[in-house]
Amino acid sequence: MTKLTGLLIFGSFLQVSAGAFAQDKIKELHAENTSVKEVFKLIENSSNYRFFYNENFTDLNKTVTIDVKDKKINDILKLLINSTNVTYRVLENNLVVITPINTAQVKVTGYVTDAVTKEPLPGVTVAVEGTTIGAVTDATGKYTITAPSESSVLVFSFIGYTPQKLVVGSRQEINVKLDGDTKKLEEVVVMGYTTTTTKNLTGAAQAVSGAKLKDVTAGSMDKMLQGKVSGVFVGNSSGDPAAAPAIRIRGNGTLTAGNSPLVVVDGIIGGLPNPSDIESVTILKDAAATTLYGARAANGVMVITTKRGKAGKTQVNFRTNVGTAHLNTGHFHLMNGTELYDLQTAAGAKLDPSLRNINTNWQKLAFQNASNQNYELSTSGGNEKTKFYLGGNYYKEDGILKGTGVERFSTRLNLDHNITDKFRVTFNVAGTQTSDKDNSNGSLYQYYTNLPWDKAYDAQGKPVNPLTADNWYGRDMTNFLYDQQYNYTKNKRQSLEALVKLEYDITKWLSFSTTNRAQYYHFNQESNGDVRTSAGSDDRGNLYNYYQDTSSYISSNLLRARYTINKKHNLDGLVGAEFQQTHLNDINAKGKGIIQGVSVLDGTSAPMSIGGSKIDRAFNSYFVQANYNYDYKYYFTSSFRRDGSSKFGANQQYGNFYAFGASWAISEENFIKQIKAITNLKLRASYGTTGNAEIGDYSAIGAYAINTQYNGFPGAYQSIYNVPNLSWEKAYNSNIGIDLGLFNRINLTLELYQKDNKDLLFNVPLPGTAGYSYISQNVGSVRNKGIEISLSTDNLVGAFKWSTDFNIGFNKNRVTELYGGKDQIIDPINGYFVLRQGQDMRSFYMRKWAGVDPSNGDPLWEKLITDADGKVTGKTTTNNYNDASLQIVGSATPKFFGGMRNTFSYKNFQLSAFLAFVSGNQVYNSTRELMDNDGAYYTYNMMELDNGWSRWQKPGDNATHPLFKIKGNKNSHKPSSRFLEDGSYLRLRNVNLSYALPKAWLDRVHIGNARISIGGDNLWTLTKFSGLDPEVDDRGINSIKYPSSTKWFAGLEINF
Repeated sequence: MTKLTGLLIFGSFLQVSAGAFAQDKIKELHAENTSVKEVFKLIENSSNYRFFYNENFTDLNKTVTIDVKDKKINDILKLLINSTNVTYRVLENNLVVITPINTAQVKVTGYVTDAVTKEPLPGVTVAVEGTTIGAVTDATGKYTITAPSESSVLVFSFIGYTPQKLVVGSRQEINVKLDGDTKKLEEVVVMGYTTTTTKNLTGAAQAVSGAKLKDVTAGSMDKMLQGKVSGVFVGNSSGDPAAAPAIRIRGNGTLTAGNSPLVVVDGIIGGLPNPSDIESVTILKDAAATTLYGARAANGVMVITTKRGKAGKTQVNFRTNVGTAHLNTGHFHLMNGTELYDLQTAAGAKLDPSLRNINTNWQKLAFQNASNQNYELSTSGGNEKTKFYLGGNYYKEDGILKGTGVERFSTRLNLDHNITDKFRVTFNVAGTQTSDKDNSNGSLYQYYTNLPWDKAYDAQGKPVNPLTADNWYGRDMTNFLYDQQYNYTKNKRQSLEALVKLEYDITKWLSFSTTNRAQYYHFNQESNGDVRTSAGSDDRGNLYNYYQDTSSYISSNLLRARYTINKKHNLDGLVGAEFQQTHLNDINAKGKGIIQGVSVLDGTSAPMSIGGSKIDRAFNSYFVQANYNYDYKYYFTSSFRRDGSSKFGANQQYGNFYAFGASWAISEENFIKQIKAITNLKLRASYGTTGNAEIGDYSAIGAYAINTQYNGFPGAYQSIYNVPNLSWEKAYNSNIGIDLGLFNRINLTLELYQKDNKDLLFNVPLPGTAGYSYISQNVGSVRNKGIEISLSTDNLVGAFKWSTDFNIGFNKNRVTELYGGKDQIIDPINGYFVLRQGQDMRSFYMRKWAGVDPSNGDPLWEKLITDADGKVTGKTTTNNYNDASLQIVGSATPKFFGGMRNTFSYKNFQLSAFLAFVSGNQVYNSTRELMDNDGAYYTYNMMELDNGWSRWQKPGDNATHPLFKIKGNKNSHKPSSRFLEDGSYLRLRNVNLSYALPKAWLDRVHIGNARISIGGDNLWTLTKFSGLDPEVDDRGINSIKYPSSTKWFAGLEINF
């Protein structure tokens, strides 16, 4: 037992609480005629509690008799010190402080200094915890404060430093040394094969925590990533809950090969876990960060880490969100029956006057207020030898388009076990079943086009069949409400994976690990065309089935070394070998002539089609990495990887990839340490190569297709041209980065990069006489260069807190080379674009809209005047669509994009708001070709004119829209820059308000923490775009888009 006067000079970080740390029970305590001091000793010997008091407290010499079992420490202490002049407080780490009641005030003075530089710290806040008493240190670091009693706790806090808490005791002078708060620099960054800290990071990588990911309501991680990482573009071309977004890291770098990043889960390639199981996501951008994945890292890497158990008390977590979603129409509105009638009759149409008063709202019939719900339950814990995490999730989101939605069940078990001090094993198993449906039966298209004069229901309230209706005015004889009764499309996806990792420490500095994962994936699609609908009437009903089974296995084996020489020279590295094999088998069949309601292929009377395929794919990789740093100031890294793939030609299946990186931790230099404001300053640079193998299987192997027949006999024809030298597409990456931390509350990262993709995998078209449609070759090159900025600030600290996370990315894209001496070709994937040397690869190539002729309301386009050499010498306008000149009229690539999150907290309340933005891109609103057609499709409905638009009516009108004519006005509705619009937007992506229930309430029901929340997604969008939603994928085309929804939700999270 130690005297209070000597022990109350203990360290910092003691969180004072009258009851929060007094919940551990004393199993058994027996004492008869024993002093209170001796009882304290008995408690110390049988529990983790320690007592601090002044030996001169006579009240502690009184004798007591006590006999209790399974009592809380609070209850025992009340018995022991009843009717005495002392009281107690239970502090963190089970410390019990005994102090006299009504102790006189204590005047305390002292100095606060920097623990490293020893210099005084002016402006430090010194407060008595639980009161309004406070003081601030002066220019010399001195403070003076009067504490109510010796048991008072002083709290010392200053921006950029770790707070300290000290009990006053009988001291009148307390000097404090504050340590700098470096926890942000020590945050772990998972790089896949390796881990590092923010402080030691050499490459360009950015991590997002699972908590920040899940602030929006979405069924997949990739959708949640939007606007949260600089340089990462996430574009949703559909609001369908089952649709996947396009993700581009540092721009588009290939012409016809895949642009999606590589996904790595728990240190090994492949997989996409359920969002509820994600601990963090790290985006790897430059060569120094990605080259260990060389062959497939040209488009960047997403490293996902799933949750794992921690030693200690078993934790149980339950989290749920339930909400609703509704259609957000943006600037887009369809005409009603009256508006359409007046427009057409003014153009000379002879219509039944009764139609003017018929107004079927097809949009309202197609959409609904949808519900979404998410339930997560997990438990984790263990001891130093065995740790576990077990989680389950149920997610269901109904689409706002009737007949669509997704439902998912998933579970995951992660185990970590130390067999010995040197030998460890990790075991993960996860399973997911996802069902989604599309029973909309064309409503996404028909709600645009169906005329408001056509009635959806008959007199009996049943959906009208247009094929048998007395009157149907629309061109398309379709009523989705009728078809939805009978036709369906449903998908089911099932995936199961198991991972086993063995690690063995050969020596203190050398270890070996082998990670092996097997995955199985099954996909089934079923759809029908009922005989009662237009989709099946010609076939007397039809039924389609598709089945796909995919199995894959990957083994990654690493030999790691880490060694320090003379406490200054730190070396680490690894040597690895990896093998991956995938087998895919699918089959599909369609039959016709089937009885209503039958959903088995055997029930069809005749086959319509049958098909199937088998694919085997393999990767083989060897790699090495070496890292060195001197005294954690100067860092050097290098890596090399050799990859082989079955996708490439026989002569070039292997590719070599390398990277070099260096960084200088300038803030570790003595001349910077003297600058108190700078808490982190680092300069980074890297250069290296990565590869892209995202092409079809067997693209380089000469082969015949055998899916044909002649007169009942099997046949074959030339299909794939043999290209033995087809090889890897390579990206050459350069990166310079600066990390700056100020006052331990401002963190800025600036990245400058250039990425040159060369030897692009491109399907070069061949003439019809060649016998092949194209040949796969390594041709052309594309350059992306840009700037990325990430800024994190703690704007306000104290009782009211305000923090901001901001990121923005600027990227410039250019085609630098094509093939065969060509300087431009039409994009083979989409004819709206041209690939021209020196121009953005997402350049729109079409006729340039020149407005409306004020004299007659004709449409006008631009016509370029050229000389004999084809050089443009001037331009004019024409009202002949075919005479207008094709030219580059804009780009779908944004000038910049990013996001900003602000988080405010006060006591138990927290409010966060997240904004996402895109600027400088153009979106081709192809929906307007149909809905803004100037009468070309007069049997379709029309959109209302947006604000600021006008239609020509008489000579002299300066209008945005030509004269409306039945059957159209000189092809004014054909593709041109008329429908090219500014795609910039600023969106309030999420707002969330939460409240943590008081600890005192929760203790009564034995709950650790509980938080309730309300919020919404996509609440507000600022844009000039005339359509439903300006958000698109990287190609920038908005065509009959499934609109995004506005969502509202309420949530509850409980920890036991």
